[in-house]
Amino acid sequence: MKPQSKSFVSALLVSSMLVSTIVGLKVRERQEMPDTMRVSPLMASNDGQIDIGEGDYYKGIVELLKDRYVDPVTDNDKLLSGAVRGLVLGLRDVDSQYFSPKEFEAFKSIRAGSYPGIGVWLDFKPMKTTIKVDGASEEAMLPKLAVISVAPGSCADKAGVKSGDVLEYIDGFWVTNTEELVKYRQVQNDFLAKKVDFKTLNELRKELRKKLDKSVTPFRARERAILGTSGTVPTTWNRNGKRFSFNLERKITEVPNFKESSGAFILGFTAGAPAALESYLRGKSEVTLDLRNNVLGDFETMRKCLALVAPSGKYGYFETSKTPTMLSVENGNPKPPKVKLLVDSSTRDAAEIFAVALSSTEKTILSGGAMGDKLKLRDIGQLPDGSGYCVVTGLYKTGTPKVDAATTTTAQGKKGSGKGVSL
Repeated sequence: MKPQSKSFVSALLVSSMLVSTIVGLKVRERQEMPDTMRVSPLMASNDGQIDIGEGDYYKGIVELLKDRYVDPVTDNDKLLSGAVRGLVLGLRDVDSQYFSPKEFEAFKSIRAGSYPGIGVWLDFKPMKTTIKVDGASEEAMLPKLAVISVAPGSCADKAGVKSGDVLEYIDGFWVTNTEELVKYRQVQNDFLAKKVDFKTLNELRKELRKKLDKSVTPFRARERAILGTSGTVPTTWNRNGKRFSFNLERKITEVPNFKESSGAFILGFTAGAPAALESYLRGKSEVTLDLRNNVLGDFETMRKCLALVAPSGKYGYFETSKTPTMLSVENGNPKPPKVKLLVDSSTRDAAEIFAVALSSTEKTILSGGAMGDKLKLRDIGQLPDGSGYCVVTGLYKTGTPKVDAATTTTAQGKKGSGKGVSL
């Protein structure tokens, strides 16, 4: 792929995170932005003579708002959360996200095995689409809001919603996505190149405008899907080009955890997992562990569980912005049982790392489909106002990093820092 093509594709990957600023631009700019932007004397001048630290910027802006903003500013927690939101969204990384207080409460609930809303967890999933760059067709991976896991027994599960389904409409609102915008740009370019007539372009413009007039951002769509415990919500899903519509009931769906079902022990990496697994393993030489619908697990809990079914040793590493961090088991099981792991596309993050790390031993086999391909270590924190964030801090890889072993650290469930509370 040409360098300019790569840049274009990278920009497209980012654009779905910012789609709310692309669509309905004029209306939303009037609502969210004042007509005139003034430069505060707090900002460093462009002569290169002033060097202001990050902390000083934050402190200075807070003081400016408290002293000079037209309305009284008294909620420090709100200011802190706003700053964190801007920092996390500024990463333009679909796997590093900020959650509103209500959404973060649902996030924690789902993490503990209790699904509110329609009974799914939704996240951004890269999907192939064809775009035209410099007259040539290119394959691009564009993220769409898709089902990552479905709570067994939930309304979504009973209706037939599957992992991988893309949410297109919810409550009558179109869920904005980058692919539709890219297709419109393609037709615009074709019109300028006199490859299509104005009628074709205008029909597509009207169709897109109709969708945008009643649209919702992917983040708001996810909130509508995972929040609430009563009422029904109409939804439309896309599965490999085929559309399905369901009216789904909102309610609490409890997902079985730490119990044996159909000969397998359902293991979620949440509070209590190590003790429950240790009890289950007692006296057994062979076990089957079910890691399906396991998408929001805690890394430190996962590491403790790994030590119960694997001997001491090193099980890959995390590639970070600094020195690699080894995934090590120091006090492992000297006589581990034979383990069969049940996995599928809803096995992600901590659960997928557990599966890949454990499968490196001779006594472990994987059973099921391909996993979620999200081998990422995340730092999750809660802010004073109840909002929260998750930030990717490492990418798991097997083998040994090509660096001096003396500079490699060991993953021991390091807690996050700052004013948030690590979970």
